[in-house]
Amino acid sequence: MTDIKKLLHFIEQAGMLLQMPRSHKRSLITSFDNIASHSYHVCVLSYCLSRTEGLSVRDSENAVVMALFHDLEEARTGDLDFISKNYTKTDEEKAINHQFSKLHFGKELVELLNEYIEGKSKVSQCVRDADSLAQIYHEWVLMWQGNKLAEQWFKADFIERIPHLFTNTAKELVNAMKSSNPNEWWWNELVEKGGRVKTKEHLLGKNYK
Repeated sequence: MTDIKKLLHFIEQAGMLLQMPRSHKRSLITSFDNIASHSYHVCVLSYCLSRTEGLSVRDSENAVVMALFHDLEEARTGDLDFISKNYTKTDEEKAINHQFSKLHFGKELVELLNEYIEGKSKVSQCVRDADSLAQIYHEWVLMWQGNKLAEQWFKADFIERIPHLFTNTAKELVNAMKSSNPNEWWWNELVEKGGRVKTKEHLLGKNYK
């Protein structure tokens, strides 16, 4: 079994991600995420993509685990933004092996992350698309908040990033963003119905059925 102190050290590394803003903040300025929140969003997206693409529940659960740990090595290597990646290389494999070597269940997680890095399986491709979608979503929200830099990034994604997505579902979701906004989900459900604006009582949350 895993030594409890070594398990604690592993958990501490995951906790560091809560305190680490993503490095794109220096370019986007108003970025609102950190590495941990990004990983959470990738988990949700990974499950949704996997199921929509026809993967089994078991494979979709594996996608969630893969997504959960896909950036954990950044607790050791740091997060490189698009500028830094042109000049700096990190040894992800070394960091991953060091992180999981002291855990009795570490080998299975290393294998899962190696599958993600290789990107050949359908599961890993869903997670890779989810990772890209989380970034695109972030830019989209910032764009609607008036961030012109994020708007430039979002528009560039349709040339540089989206054509290289693996799944049709991911591509369809990004295209759906173009005709939507980040508040549409609740405005459509709670305010509008058939083009008719609902009553004041409904807007105040007193008439939701």
